[in-house]
Formats: sequence, structure tokens, C-alpha cells
Amino acid sequence: MDTRSAKTTGVPASPVGDLLRGWRNRRAMSQADLAFEAGISIKHLSYVETGKAVGSRDILLQLAGALDLSLRDRNALLEAGGFARQYGERDLSAPEVADAKRAIDLLLKRHEPFPAIVTDRQWNVIQANRAAGRLMTMLLGEERMKRPLNHMRMFLAPDELRPFVENWPRVAAALLVRARHEAMAAPLDFALQSTWRELLKLPDVAAPQLDEDETPSPLCEVRLCKGGMAIGLIGAVLTLGTPQDVTLQELRVEMFMPADEASEKTLVALAPQDA
Repeated sequence: MDTRSAKTTGVPASPVGDLLRGWRNRRAMSQADLAFEAGISIKHLSYVETGKAVGSRDILLQLAGALDLSLRDRNALLEAGGFARQYGERDLSAPEVADAKRAIDLLLKRHEPFPAIVTDRQWNVIQANRAAGRLMTMLLGEERMKRPLNHMRMFLAPDELRPFVENWPRVAAALLVRARHEAMAAPLDFALQSTWRELLKLPDVAAPQLDEDETPSPLCEVRLCKGGMAIGLIGAVLTLGTPQDVTLQELRVEMFMPADEASEKTLVALAPQDA
């Protein structure tokens, strides 16, 4: 029998306990707080955290709910406990998410002639309505539109939309606060963490000062200018209600409304007459 300690081998004594303690700390919850919210005894929670007791599937789901974990993190907690994942992660083309896909398509269509895009958890643009396509093509050119777009990079990178953003410092600051907030909320999402680090490597981009009480604003005005065209947009981020699928929960619908009457007239004029 191998009697080496977990500390010596570097193997965590309790993967579930490590995750629970980490999330409790991020939520500023004591064991008593979490036990009360989950409806279990403090003693049992302590035993699960230290590995003295094995948390059942139901107990882990109760704790995940009390911690308000994302579906991705709930799956990670279950897997750490030796259980199968509870929530699927399907592509938008899957039949199981057809109703949600139709709702998103309708939302984008009804937002015309104003721009709207859909992004995944790494802020990759996975869908855009015709208004967004027209505007981005005018600013970036047709060749750039043939390659994948990332919403954050599109505004932060010097070779994309940044040269056309009149109030770039303000927009960049707002986007970075939001990006950091979302990255910090998903420390186990290594793909998202990698994307966040890549954003910080862009020229003139630095991580904003940490403020625990700060939350990203739902609205941010963007002033776009190119040649004789000037458009002001106010963006709002929408999420789906209570999806039971990881992919759907992580989708963000970015809706852009005209910031003033002149911008509205310009966007309407850009739309095809038969739209």
C-alpha cells in the first residue's frame, strides 16, 4: 500500500472539497452559510470538504445550487465527485435545442434594421443579423468578414474596429470590466481564461483595477465613425432564461440600439428597401 501523503504526492486529498472551498471563498460564504442554503448539516458539509465523507449526487447538486454555480461548473463538481455530467453541451444545430435556436433567430430578425450578434462563452461571434453584417462589412471590409470574429477582440485590437471607435478609451474600459468579471466567474473554464489572457496582450490594453463591488454595466455607448458616416450605438447584453444546456446558458445576445435620432436614420437608410 502506498502510504505517501497527498501533500507529498501533490494529489489533492479531496477534489470535491477543493472545489467547494474555492467556490465558498469566491462567494464569501462560511461553511455555516453554505450548509444552511443547501439544507444540510454543517458537520456533513465539513466531512465532504475534507474527504471524510463522500457527497452523494443529490447533495452535490444541492451545494451547487446554493453556490449558484453555472451549469458547466455543476458538471465539473459532479465529475470531481465521480458522477456523470447532469447537463448537456450541444451544438446549436442539434434537434434538442431547436426551439431555442428559433427564438434566437426571431430575436435577431425582429431587431432589424439595428445590429445584433450572438456570442459564445469566449465572446466568439457565432451568429449575426443582416444589419450587423452590413455595418461590420462597411467598417472592416469583405475580406475580414470571411474570417471568424471575436466580439471583444473586434473592439480592442488595433487592426479591427478600434480605429473607427471615436470613444475607444471608454468603450475599452467597459468591455474589459465585463470580460474580467466573466473570466473571474469561471476560473475552471480554461478556454475562457486563455482568451482573457490573449486580450490582455493586445497593445494599450491592460487589466482594469479590481473592485469586488463593481459589476459591468448592461449598457455601453459606442460612437463609430468612418468617412462621412457617424453612428452611435447603445449595447445591451441579453441571456436566455433558465436553460438546462451548457451551451444555451453561455450564449450572449448583444443587441445594439441607435443612440440618437441621426444614428437611427442612418441605420434605416443602410437597410435594403425590401427588408
